[in-house]
Amino acid sequence: MVRVQPNTPASSSSPTRAEVRAAQQRKRSLILLAVVLGLVVALVVVIGVVFARGAGGEPAAEQPPVAAGGCLPSDLRITSDPAVAGAVQAIVDGMGENCPDATIVTEDSAATADALSTGAEPDFDVWVPDSAMWPARVTGQAERTGVDAADLVVDGALASTPVVFATTEPTAATLAAAEAGFSSFAQRSVAVVLPDPATVAASSAALLALQTALNGDARTFTALALGLDPGVTQTATAALDAVSAATTPTVAVTTEQAVQAYDEDAATPLVAVYPADVKPAVSVPLVTVAGASDQTAAAVKALVSAAADAGDVLAQHGFRDAAGSPPATATGDAETTIAAPDADTSANQAEALRTWQVLTAPSRMLSLNDVSGSMLQPVTADMRRIDLFEQAAVRAVNSLSADSSLATWVFSSRRIGGQDWQEIVPFGSLGDPAHKQLTIDTANSLDTLVGGGTGLYDSVLAAVTYMRQTYEPGKVNLVLLNTDGVNEDDDGLDLPGVLAELEKLRDPAKPVAVIAIGYGPDTDQAALEQIAAATDGAAYQALQPTDIGTVLIDAVTQRGCRPGCG
Repeated sequence: MVRVQPNTPASSSSPTRAEVRAAQQRKRSLILLAVVLGLVVALVVVIGVVFARGAGGEPAAEQPPVAAGGCLPSDLRITSDPAVAGAVQAIVDGMGENCPDATIVTEDSAATADALSTGAEPDFDVWVPDSAMWPARVTGQAERTGVDAADLVVDGALASTPVVFATTEPTAATLAAAEAGFSSFAQRSVAVVLPDPATVAASSAALLALQTALNGDARTFTALALGLDPGVTQTATAALDAVSAATTPTVAVTTEQAVQAYDEDAATPLVAVYPADVKPAVSVPLVTVAGASDQTAAAVKALVSAAADAGDVLAQHGFRDAAGSPPATATGDAETTIAAPDADTSANQAEALRTWQVLTAPSRMLSLNDVSGSMLQPVTADMRRIDLFEQAAVRAVNSLSADSSLATWVFSSRRIGGQDWQEIVPFGSLGDPAHKQLTIDTANSLDTLVGGGTGLYDSVLAAVTYMRQTYEPGKVNLVLLNTDGVNEDDDGLDLPGVLAELEKLRDPAKPVAVIAIGYGPDTDQAALEQIAAATDGAAYQALQPTDIGTVLIDAVTQRGCRPGCG
């Protein structure tokens, strides 16, 4: 209601008759104006209703409530991986002619997962990544780093697709005849191109399959993973392009759906080879946030139902149904049902990705070397402990990638006043030839620094403290401890003391592991194991002279499987 206040001046005197009549006339005019305004409003409402019902007297379809008749609410926010978005849009379009349009925003699953794992608020009601590995990764990352991330819920799946080897026809025939699988990677009979597992979910599924095919052999897996790293491509398409251009037998790890999409525009189509041993797959889940509205829950239920009835639509986009059943047009090996992963398998795929990233991340390693007098003890007719260590240290330096950085410290007792440790070579990149050569020359001359007792505990704490203070994200920050004895510094920390100090320094978001190697039977291996455990590291022991080289190389390269590498 609109109130109109007459603009009449206030007066303390009584109105005249003429003034009264004028006022009455104004009042009647205002009443008439109010009636007219009321009629106009009513007419507008009537016209609006008629217009909404449409021409010819046909009542227009009302916007359906959420999930009524299988429709989605018009304000539902869907974020989808680009590889999946076409299939999602087709499923939504098939839910009814009178359904409101749904807004689907595309974003790479890895980007969405990275944002969520750092605590970003979800800007979706439903997330459709290209693998259930991604929400599992978000949860795992948040738990490790202590981030208060959104509580994600996998509410069902739309589709799935198997992980395959994509290659040319001749190579495919050879692999099929040999019944090749993931375990065949160890034979290195073909080159393998792996899309970056950090952005391509199929690669994480493949890494888990490789671990399974190798029966959990961490050393063999590490060697194969490090061999794959130099050939990693940024995208699945780049991997398939590499296979097409290869002049020697080459395969790309990818999905059945990716091969089909690639072949649509390829001059020479590639062939999908299904592994003979482990048959991994990725699922396309529907992810919501815990406590989602009833409207969102109903929308997810409607999407799952629509996808279950849209097998032909999924097949047109290269996907299988959520159960992994092959499309009706499948032939040969593709006719096999390949089950989509369950929640535990998806979580294990996320863990395989984490292992890969630890293995392939550049190292930032502080080499902390015992140069106490016992290192001069002979172990063979012509070799001392320090001699064997020097040779092994050079091999270890050469095993590290050029993007790693290395510093060299030594310790004994009271090297600088009351301080047991001493920096010999500061941190530098092994990609710098001068720094690498200086590091190798230092390793070869450690025998010139030998003398004194074993100031173990204070030196370990100093090294870990330094690495924590100078921590570099994106690298594996660790202390490589080499010793042949027990702590002999009675003026410094004892074992409970150093363990308590290491516990204070622990930070899951900035881990600094101690990889400890004990040389010979005189080592306090129990103490090394406790120090390693306090830093989530690992402890090794070389009892025989010939073990030194093997153990040191293992310690340097087995970073991803610590502390269970054996």
